[in-house]
Amino acid sequence: MATWIKVLIGVGIAAVIIGLLIGWHYLDAHLRRKKGTLAHDRVSAQLKKFAGVRSFKVLEDLTLTTGKKEEVKIDRALITFNHVILFQVREEHGTIYGDFKGPTWISVKTDKENNTIGKVSFDNPVLTAQKGNDAVRRILARNKLGKIQTEFYVVFGDPKVTLSIGKGMPVLNFKQFKTLLGRSKYSEDGPVDVAEVAKLLESGK
Repeated sequence: MATWIKVLIGVGIAAVIIGLLIGWHYLDAHLRRKKGTLAHDRVSAQLKKFAGVRSFKVLEDLTLTTGKKEEVKIDRALITFNHVILFQVREEHGTIYGDFKGPTWISVKTDKENNTIGKVSFDNPVLTAQKGNDAVRRILARNKLGKIQTEFYVVFGDPKVTLSIGKGMPVLNFKQFKTLLGRSKYSEDGPVDVAEVAKLLESGK
């Protein structure tokens, strides 16, 4: 068989394999989006990448007890040598409308002509994130670790989401979330015993 024919066959096989891999990537993303896990997976991957080379700790799906003996869920927590950073992760798409005090927010989807094709309301995620932060602060205070700094953010994991919300709120799109992790203060040395704090938060009390 001529060499050029072998080359063509090889190129064709490679193209088929690449096509299958691309197709699987999009199918996998579609299935995870349908299950409501794609944004959480994106945020987790970014946090673990950041934490892995710095000996930090990432915790997922924490359930903590609030001061009223109610439970609050925290999607992701990053423990650094200086901070405990909490993240509520949202899967909504389109344009997000909300303010700090409103009990509910709305996501609006539009078509290419900017016609509304769907609306979904959901509980104000900032209020939930704040409750989680309050619960973490109580746990740290009870264990004489109240000097540890805590922060909380709401992250919309869809890279195409648009935020139409009040100014100054701890709410990020995915690009802003990645930029946040680049802040030098999160990579500095500090007094936090990462393993100890992780154990406390995992206990939820």
